[in-house]
Amino acid sequence: MRPRALLFVCLALGLLGLAAASFRLRLSPVPVGDEATHVLMARSLWEEGDLVYDLGDLRGAYRIWNDGPAGVTLLTPDGGRSLLYAEPFAYALVSAPAWALLGEAGLPVLNMVLFLAMAASAAWLFRESTGGVGLFLGGFFFASAAFGYVFRGSPEVFLMACVFFALLLWRRVRERTTWDTAEIWSLVSAGALLGAACLHQPALGLLGAAVAVDLFLSGRWKGAAVMVLGGLLVFGLLSGQQRRMTGVWKPADPREGVQRRSFENEFPLESPQDVWQAYGKDRGTSSDGLRLLPRNLGYLLAGRYTGLIPYFPFGVLALCLMARDRSRWLLLAAVVIIVLLGLLLDPHRWHGGQSALGNARFAVLYPVLLFLPGRFAARRSLVLPYAAAGLWTAVAMAGAVVPPPPHAGEIPAFRALPVELTLLGDGIQLPGYSARSWGQGVWIVPRAAFWADEGHPNGVWVRGASTSDIVVVSPRPLKEVRFFVHSLTADNEMVAESGSDRVLVRFDSEGKRNGAPVDLAVEPAASGLGLLPGTSGEWVYRFTLSVSDGIIPARHIPESRDPRYLGVFLDFNGRGL
Repeated sequence: MRPRALLFVCLALGLLGLAAASFRLRLSPVPVGDEATHVLMARSLWEEGDLVYDLGDLRGAYRIWNDGPAGVTLLTPDGGRSLLYAEPFAYALVSAPAWALLGEAGLPVLNMVLFLAMAASAAWLFRESTGGVGLFLGGFFFASAAFGYVFRGSPEVFLMACVFFALLLWRRVRERTTWDTAEIWSLVSAGALLGAACLHQPALGLLGAAVAVDLFLSGRWKGAAVMVLGGLLVFGLLSGQQRRMTGVWKPADPREGVQRRSFENEFPLESPQDVWQAYGKDRGTSSDGLRLLPRNLGYLLAGRYTGLIPYFPFGVLALCLMARDRSRWLLLAAVVIIVLLGLLLDPHRWHGGQSALGNARFAVLYPVLLFLPGRFAARRSLVLPYAAAGLWTAVAMAGAVVPPPPHAGEIPAFRALPVELTLLGDGIQLPGYSARSWGQGVWIVPRAAFWADEGHPNGVWVRGASTSDIVVVSPRPLKEVRFFVHSLTADNEMVAESGSDRVLVRFDSEGKRNGAPVDLAVEPAASGLGLLPGTSGEWVYRFTLSVSDGIIPARHIPESRDPRYLGVFLDFNGRGL
């Protein structure tokens, strides 16, 4: 065996073992995102041959996750008497054999197999390139947020593989001067892969349209036709089977009269209450899309939680190295249209929700960027993406295997990036934040530093030795943010900075420790973002709050049983905004 092949095999075996163990590496296993739905769907398909949620699924969920199937999404046509899974089933169908072999660990192992297959195929694709192509491919696959999705029981890696191998088949066929039966079947397979992906994300059909247009303009209209027919056939067969098993064509957008919702704490068949009382219709198209588009485009490029630069730095390099020919322009146009549709139609959830690692919706498109460069020969250009990977991507990936990831606001490199303010609406779509009404506005604060869930009637405790980015949303303009601040220890300082003002409180006297007034002048960071539905206007303010020290009362006050590291208490009683 050649040294390179041996190295890849050894690396692959190690990563497959890591994927197999990833579920049990979590100290208290809990589902991430919508993986409870997809894992249980694979189980149900293999063991019961249906997509019905029943007591067996519920018991199986508790055997996997300590807290049950948190995040499971179900639908019911009859008010809860019959329950069905409410996500597309293509990924569950493919992963059902993996479940049969390895149980819940089979899904991450399958994801790893698909991911490694993409990496090996990419090496073949760039086999004639020189100039550090191995470093580029290593960074492209393993120094990106895309790699983090391998360790989840959700369909992102499956969709990446469908897109990647469909384009690889097309690229291989496109280079042939003469075609025979093998080339025709390659295009049928490419269409079939994209058809399966479209069951989960219909917008991916635009990639198939780009390929078909390129084939047509090349005079190979028969190839374009068979690819489209292959895609339509697979999409139709899967859609029909899904309709037969669930009663709906689109589980994510069911017909009138069918209820659909996700469950986090109380689960059907377990709670004696009517858990469908909280059912609400899916939101329609937001009118904020066009107005917020410039801001969201900036976040897409360099946002703290979703940006391409911190989470997909080698994808940015691939864009910069794009070769100028028709096929690549068509692919890029398809990617741009898909991204713009997401930003316009879903301006407050365009990245995929709270559990997204980087931008989950873009991660599915990420393999397309590998087909944009021509021959790779740019060693020096690797310096910047590897620097970005070290500053941001690697840190974010630390929580991919053992969630949750670290809160980005606690890391200096991430604090240099802008917070995606548009994603703080619609139920807080950024991970690690909590919203509470204090004073005359809504404070959006990091849960890692604020004990907002305590529900103290006067305010909130802030963790000692922490720095927090705080967003305040008010229905009226503010000139200053006002509160009292308390401390249990004299060796403590609090600094509040808004950009236009800075307030320092040293708790060096008993009077200050018992409550020092803070009046922090603020300037609007944004307005009219749609974060407070039903209000005629809104103003958004940002500032940072730094606490130098803290105390654990249980170790210093005999009668205290509070084990937390308490820094300062923000008291809003009598100090409204």
